[in-house]
Amino acid sequence: MGAIFFYIFIYFVGYYASNILNMLTVRPLVANRHMAALVPVYAVALTHAYVMVSSPPPQGTDITVEYALLVFITLPVIVVTMGAAYFMWNSKAKPDDSSQTQIEKESNNVSDTEIIEKKEAIQSENIASDSEKTENQEADIIKRKDV
Repeated sequence: MGAIFFYIFIYFVGYYASNILNMLTVRPLVANRHMAALVPVYAVALTHAYVMVSSPPPQGTDITVEYALLVFITLPVIVVTMGAAYFMWNSKAKPDDSSQTQIEKESNNVSDTEIIEKKEAIQSENIASDSEKTENQEADIIKRKDV
C-alpha cells in the first residue's frame, strides 16, 4: 500500500513540475501533462526494479524477487497509469478555457448592471403603458358621460 502512495506522489510531482514548466515558458512545452507526468514514475520504477534485482533480499523475509517486483513496482505503476489515463479522458470531456472560448463566454455573459438597466426599462415601459391605459379609460368615461 505504501508503494502505491509513493508512486502517486511521484506522479503528482511530475504533473505539477510540467505545469510549472508550462507557466515559465512563453508557449506551453508540455501538451499533455497527464501522460508527461508518467515519465518520472516509469523512471523511478525502472530504477527501483534494477535495485531490487541487483541486491539480495532483506534478511528474514520469505519473498521472492518476482513477487517483490509484482507487488511493489508493477501493480502500483499500473494503478497510477490507469489513473492518469482516466484523468486525461475525464479532462477531455470539458473544453479548455482557451482565449476563444473565454471571449465567447464574455460575449454571452451579461453584466449585472445591464440586467438591472433592462429590468428598469421594462418596468418603465410597463408603467408608461399602464398610465396610458388609465388615461384612455378616463377619456372613455368622460366621453360616455357627455353622450
